[in-house]
Amino acid sequence: MKTQRPDKPYHYTMVCFSMTLLLALLNQPLLAFDTPGREHQPFERPSFQPLEENKPALELPPLPELPPIPQDDTSISSVARIKVKQFKFEGNHVFSNEELATMTQDYQNRELSPEQLQEVKNQITSRYNEAGYINSGAIILDQPVSDGIVTITIIEGELFQIDISGNKRLRTSYIEKRVRGAGAAALNINQLQERLQLLQQRPMVERIHAELKPGVKLGEAILDLGVSEASPYRLQFNFNNHRSPSIGAYRGEIEAWHHNLSEWLPGKGWGDMLYLRFGLTEGLKDYTMRYELPLNRYDTTLTFDLERSDSDVVEYPFSELDVESEANTYAITLTHPVQYFKRPDQSLDLALRLEKRDSKTFLLGRPFSFSPGVQEGESHLSVIRFSQQWLKRSYNQVFAARSSFNFGIDALSSTVNDDGSPDSEFFTWLGQFQYVRRLDDYFDFEPIKMSQIIFRTDVQWAEQDLLPLEKLSIGGVSTVRGYRENLLTRDSGFISSLEWRIPVMKWRFLSKEPEDGQVEIMPFIDYGRSWNADSGTPEPKDITSIGLGFNWRPNPNMNAQVYWGYALRDIPDPDDKDLQDDGVHFEFSVWFP
Repeated sequence: MKTQRPDKPYHYTMVCFSMTLLLALLNQPLLAFDTPGREHQPFERPSFQPLEENKPALELPPLPELPPIPQDDTSISSVARIKVKQFKFEGNHVFSNEELATMTQDYQNRELSPEQLQEVKNQITSRYNEAGYINSGAIILDQPVSDGIVTITIIEGELFQIDISGNKRLRTSYIEKRVRGAGAAALNINQLQERLQLLQQRPMVERIHAELKPGVKLGEAILDLGVSEASPYRLQFNFNNHRSPSIGAYRGEIEAWHHNLSEWLPGKGWGDMLYLRFGLTEGLKDYTMRYELPLNRYDTTLTFDLERSDSDVVEYPFSELDVESEANTYAITLTHPVQYFKRPDQSLDLALRLEKRDSKTFLLGRPFSFSPGVQEGESHLSVIRFSQQWLKRSYNQVFAARSSFNFGIDALSSTVNDDGSPDSEFFTWLGQFQYVRRLDDYFDFEPIKMSQIIFRTDVQWAEQDLLPLEKLSIGGVSTVRGYRENLLTRDSGFISSLEWRIPVMKWRFLSKEPEDGQVEIMPFIDYGRSWNADSGTPEPKDITSIGLGFNWRPNPNMNAQVYWGYALRDIPDPDDKDLQDDGVHFEFSVWFP
């Protein structure tokens, strides 16, 4: 039986027709956009029979035109060369805009390539680095350039962090404040090195190891600082004949320092210092106590002084008269280093001191006045002293100068006399100058090459007669050698000394170290002259001496020194002659550590 294929249904034919139409539509664009540089072409629908005849396509409205790019705001990165009229600077504090403009003036009013802009940036950075600002420099960001003005951004680097180790006695804040200094925003390696050297000069610091590293951010630096602390203790013993023979020339003395007294407090010490001294002769006992307290990072210091002495005249024939004296001094001093001069090789310190001085003298156990102006054996002085101290040193020479203006005032129960005799109301000026020079630039002969010339002069001027506590004393080891201590005591005067220290040999008697045992010979010449302001001046008015000294340093903790001076002006010998009257002055010192 023959099978008859069924007729296709009508709906099947319609499905096929619909799929054919869909495929044809998918092969044509749905919308036609304007393309820059191409004319708009309206699209046509495909025609299929028996569809109606073609109709015009739908036309879209034209797109809005973009605004044109301004030709004078060209970005630096978009062109090969750019016209630069001038540079504008941002972020600079070390150098002014005028200084930076001078550095870049050769690049203004001309076309510059990217390489030349790099030269501008490098030139500014090099100038910062040459001045010590090692982590500072310039950058030129990509920017639109309007009217030929290019902005240069200055990044001035900073000391972001200080990591301190090794300080077991000193507070971390004490060290960090002095390393940072005034806290300037820009890090200068030269200034940082100077502050580290100043820190190492302090007696409580032995050594410093510093390493500077870059920080996380651009322009930041981190300082790793290792501190080796020195012993805060120092003890020294002296034996000499540096006191007046009238109260006993031979003197034993002990001195003690603690350079960080507050180290025992919680949080470690702040660098304060305590000094104690006790001296003893046949007729004299004297004490000194001093406490220094640093107040801030600039090393402004507050100092308290207390001195006391009790003496008896022991020289014949005055020893029979039972002459005694007591003296006390109380003082408070504010000292400030001038920051402009505060460097490892120089300093200028200003000091204001308020001083109270009291003295009592006795004869045969009763108050007695030995000098005009002293009332019933007592004198009381209140003094304001304004002093300036300057120091300048190099590898082969040192200059030191000190000036003090001293104003006696009527305060704190001071002595005031209505009869015109000396009292607490006075004015004096004291000037001191010292110069030390090594002669290695002038001689090749080894002993002379390493020798030193030392020149010193002191001047005191008073406008009126003074009480004994304020007079200038001349004679002895620190003024004019070859004469006894305090031979001349007057209101005004001056002293000059010239000494030549020549190393001649090394005598290693107590040490085997090659640098120990140095022996020096020291020829010298001294001169002093003094006078009274209003009252007459007895003879002699001046004294002069020449002589020779020897200095021996057996080891770093011991020193022996002796001077012999020949008096060029004859002075009558006292009844009780002393070694000083023969021109001999000596001292032996030992200290720990």
